[in-house]
Amino acid sequence: MIKTGDRWCVILAGGEGTRLGPLTRALYGVDVPKQFAVLAGERSLLQETLERALRLVPAERIVVIVSAHHEAMAREQLAAYPGAALLVQPRNLDTGPGLLLPLAYIRARDPDASVVFLPSDHHVADPRPLVDTLAAMARGRARDRVTLIGVVPDDAEVDYGWIVRGARLSGRPHPVHAIRRFYEKPSALIAARLREQGALWNTFISTGPVAVFWHLASRFLPHHAALLDEVAPRLDDRAALAAAYAAMAPANFSHDVLAHAHDLAVASVAGSGWCDWGSPSRVFASLRETPHLAALMARLQSPLGASAG
Repeated sequence: MIKTGDRWCVILAGGEGTRLGPLTRALYGVDVPKQFAVLAGERSLLQETLERALRLVPAERIVVIVSAHHEAMAREQLAAYPGAALLVQPRNLDTGPGLLLPLAYIRARDPDASVVFLPSDHHVADPRPLVDTLAAMARGRARDRVTLIGVVPDDAEVDYGWIVRGARLSGRPHPVHAIRRFYEKPSALIAARLREQGALWNTFISTGPVAVFWHLASRFLPHHAALLDEVAPRLDDRAALAAAYAAMAPANFSHDVLAHAHDLAVASVAGSGWCDWGSPSRVFASLRETPHLAALMARLQSPLGASAG
């Protein structure tokens, strides 16, 4: 039973997932968006994300957002997770509408709720540090802010976004800081300097009150917020939703909202083995020294059996 003021999880699976195209085509023989691909173990990246979400909230407070042309694949993979809601976008308009649609859905049902946003294309070798930090954010000093999760880096990665921390808001065991600045895909020199200064990798995982997220959306993407607020109580009306999407331009939540917002916080996570699987080389590097790498290589040698995962 859903009560007001509950915590929800939104799993972002609306992207095209094309960056791993060469790897997933080699495995499946067809284009499979990476969030729906099984790359390690027996579950897809989407299903692994669902497993992490279930450590935080019950299935009836999990919302998965996908685009219409991936609906059948998503429904098949969600069959093992009864209770989780599937929201279907008429088309992918980037992470602005991708976050605002499930946010509007939750807000229409529980305006006092808090929410955790989890991208569906991340590999997390050990989810415990991440889950523990997200759980702590619901009761810490930063619970009234939008808080991003930053990973303590193990190299000067130039393909990630970085977060420069400001003043400390709370201490151990889950330190939280104000956000001073974002860097998106810096040069090698700047990335090295950021790492030396204690900056964090930006995971795009975020949490906070629905009302605060919605305030930011209404301020920086007012047209999008107004359209989705109107259609949120009747998302089963696909024609109305399609009309709303036809009236919206693409928008990126990081660039168009968070980059302009104040009073954001960042919580740091170490030891989770987090990686944004944006290239085949990252997949292989993450799985090195694990049984999963040998299994993946074996599947690549016999792709006709890959669909069995």
